[in-house]
Amino acid sequence: MRVLDRYIITELIKVFFIALFVLFSVLILEKVNFLSHMLLTQHAPLLIIVELMLFISPTFLTLAIPLAVLMATLMAFSRFSADNEIIAMGSSGISPYRLLIPALVVSSVAAAITLLLTTSINHKGNIAFRTTVIKILQSNFNLDIKERRFHSSFPGLVIYVNNNEGNKLKGVFIADHRLSKRPKIIEAAEGVMLFSKNSEFITMRLTDGTSHSETKGGSYRTITFQQYDLTIDLTQKLSEPLEKEIPQLSITELRNRIKTRMNEGLSVSRESVALHKKFSIPFGCLVLGFMGVSVGLVTYKKSSASGFGWGVLLIVLNYILLMVGQGLGEGEKIPAALSMWGPNVIMGAIGVWLMIRVTKDTMPIIQDTSNKLSTKDNKSK
Repeated sequence: MRVLDRYIITELIKVFFIALFVLFSVLILEKVNFLSHMLLTQHAPLLIIVELMLFISPTFLTLAIPLAVLMATLMAFSRFSADNEIIAMGSSGISPYRLLIPALVVSSVAAAITLLLTTSINHKGNIAFRTTVIKILQSNFNLDIKERRFHSSFPGLVIYVNNNEGNKLKGVFIADHRLSKRPKIIEAAEGVMLFSKNSEFITMRLTDGTSHSETKGGSYRTITFQQYDLTIDLTQKLSEPLEKEIPQLSITELRNRIKTRMNEGLSVSRESVALHKKFSIPFGCLVLGFMGVSVGLVTYKKSSASGFGWGVLLIVLNYILLMVGQGLGEGEKIPAALSMWGPNVIMGAIGVWLMIRVTKDTMPIIQDTSNKLSTKDNKSK
């Protein structure tokens, strides 16, 4: 049996790494637009772009590993079935349940790696990704503000300066219509940029200036100030919003936040969904591995290529269940536990049903011939 186990595990690992590479490449395409935006418009060095890809990779690996397990088990066992290897194993007295052991070994290793990613690595990578992006935006902010040119890359803001000396601006003119259709005009002799560490907000501290605005009643108002702080959200320059807080929280931080918000009477749906997701995704490796074996055995009458088609279909189904469940859980339509563990229950139930069906179809039928032999002997006598 050890030879058979090694053979199955070897085939599973081959397909697993190929599927993992393809799925990871597809998933990371989601960030290609963002990374190209950072490279081209924010002038981020290529080395920094590579670092950003490394920081965000654990999150995508968390999604890719369970799906790669499904594809590996399904395609490998589909090939075994198409090549009549399953029939040969069955004729040797090997039960389909026995074939689950090497598949579950591979699935368990994948589940352990995924659990390590979700509990110990993902949130650190998300923090590093966000911190690096903010540093890029902060370092390029002053470079974007050209002297004697109107700067309008921030929605609702138009900035003009006579002189730009690093963090110090002189002859500042700002039209701010972020909160109203009628812009507030701000003029200041000088301005200083104040950056907060790991914060997407910067403060432009203006001194010796005047603010011009129109009230709701239509009257004109002028305010002279010695100091005025204008807050700007750097992430408004990005092609997509930066995720914050929950993806960057560890398990302990999530639990503490849930406890605090519950004591304050606030909703904890998003935090609860994120906490359950850290454990349901790794467990999904076992469920999808079991399901892959079941579906692969069912396709014994078809070609091995049918396994790929079934794999794509099941990957799409699993992804839809996860996204719909997460949305319903965060929207408090269903309990958080059900939203994240429900897909595993559904996929597992389908796998169990298929395994029971294929076992009935493929298990050898042993007939008791002792009575027939004794009857023939009596007749001959």
